[in-house]
Amino acid sequence: MLSLTLGIIISAIGGLLLTRYIASQKHTSHIVCPNGGNCSESTNGRFSKFLGIPLENLGTFYYLLIAMTYLVVLIREVPSWVVIVGLLLTGIGFAFSMYLTIVQVFGVKKWCTLCLGSMAISLLIFALAFLGFKGEFVEFAYTYRDLLKWLYMAGVIIGSLFTTLHASVFVNFLNDFDITRKEERRLKMFSHSAWVALGLSFLTGLGILLTDYNFEYSQANQTIVMIVVVGMLIVYEVIVNMIVGPKLIDMHFGDHPELDDHDHMMQRKISFAFVAVGVVSWYSLLLLSVFNWFSYSSGQILIGYVALLIIGVLITSLVEVVMYRKSLHIIEEDYQEEKQD
Repeated sequence: MLSLTLGIIISAIGGLLLTRYIASQKHTSHIVCPNGGNCSESTNGRFSKFLGIPLENLGTFYYLLIAMTYLVVLIREVPSWVVIVGLLLTGIGFAFSMYLTIVQVFGVKKWCTLCLGSMAISLLIFALAFLGFKGEFVEFAYTYRDLLKWLYMAGVIIGSLFTTLHASVFVNFLNDFDITRKEERRLKMFSHSAWVALGLSFLTGLGILLTDYNFEYSQANQTIVMIVVVGMLIVYEVIVNMIVGPKLIDMHFGDHPELDDHDHMMQRKISFAFVAVGVVSWYSLLLLSVFNWFSYSSGQILIGYVALLIIGVLITSLVEVVMYRKSLHIIEEDYQEEKQD
């Protein structure tokens, strides 16, 4: 236990030094990114902030908090809740590292070696904390299972709400292809909030499953479908908010001139389809979490979810066609008015 705690503290100090180096060098032209990486794109680009806060500042706060928490655990006897808080923080750091890895692969599409180093440190801290304090966490989770259930439901409700708001703003942008920087920041905030809700639901759901000694949830018919839904939500976030959305927004602001009309049309159709996937998936997760589905098999529930996805995609595809024709009609009217003038 002592060696694991020391390992956590040393790792946290290393992560703290790394994030401060990134912060001090991010605005310089000579930031060193080992092994041929591209760090400037990750530290200064569109994915360099989360909820408006620079990633290196979030990293600094996280590593400092971890180091202080486990230093207290090392030098004195502390209440069990302090250990639990420390372990929960490492879990949050691990989940956030997974998010940043997804950003590296699908958003930035360039590897930042320094960022990968920070992710590796977060993973190491989580592994050491879990190995050292797993028993305390399981005991806490079992004692406060009702709290975990409430937090899980809060995550699902918040995710459904912010994804609905995101879909409303995004579809409005796709309707008239007009967006302001303020609306772009709002889209990012909605997306980041949905990621937070997804992480909260995942971590609390994991805690519930780890303490499911009576197999109340782990063997429930809807559990496997809920895991599939969470996977689809990750796919939705990646495609809409890391791949397609940025291209369309950049095209509006003139940052992607290589996109022609055909590319634009394809991006629009994909966007509308996956907006439906996101909204349907969040509300499906909400329904699966609230109601009992014992009378249906996992296969039947999965077929029902897929059917809802297909219906949602068909509806949004039809809406996209109607909106596009309406836009063409407006453009034609404006052209005729200009011609007459």
